[in-house]
Amino acid sequence: MKKISGLILIIILSIAAHSCSYAQTAEIKWMTLAETEAAMKKKPKKIFIDIYTSWCGWCKRLDATTYQDPEVVKYINENFYSVKLDAEMKEPVTYQGKEYTFDASRKMNLVASQFMGASSGYPTLTYLDENFRVLTVNPGYVEAPMFMKTLKYYGDNYYLNMDVSKYLSEVAK
Repeated sequence: MKKISGLILIIILSIAAHSCSYAQTAEIKWMTLAETEAAMKKKPKKIFIDIYTSWCGWCKRLDATTYQDPEVVKYINENFYSVKLDAEMKEPVTYQGKEYTFDASRKMNLVASQFMGASSGYPTLTYLDENFRVLTVNPGYVEAPMFMKTLKYYGDNYYLNMDVSKYLSEVAK
């Protein structure tokens, strides 16, 4: 009986350890714009775009903190296609049938300007609807709790019937 109890305990601990390691290794499923466009044809979802640069300290902090939060990872993977867009990439990018190239005078690939609005800093976090329309552009770093509120505001369609201040004060307390 002790051997069976010991075996059951080992199995339970193994399952628990595996579950914990899975939770720690879950990551946001980042896609390119081309992959997102292809996926949208099969299953439309909202799109989240993180516009960053390799030298941006706040971008790196976002990667190390907010994007590691298990609740963020789960929600964003279930409700959005996520794009990590290097604003300074030199390679041409095709989006919606148009090719965008690097503009040395602006120090950015012009595809980034399609998603940045008036923002000129990094990171810039942009949300698009299922028809590729920009819903909002949020410049700067955001911690996981506030990021979750923003994700749910757009992901759960609150934005269709409620302004963001009312949502934050009444729904996302």
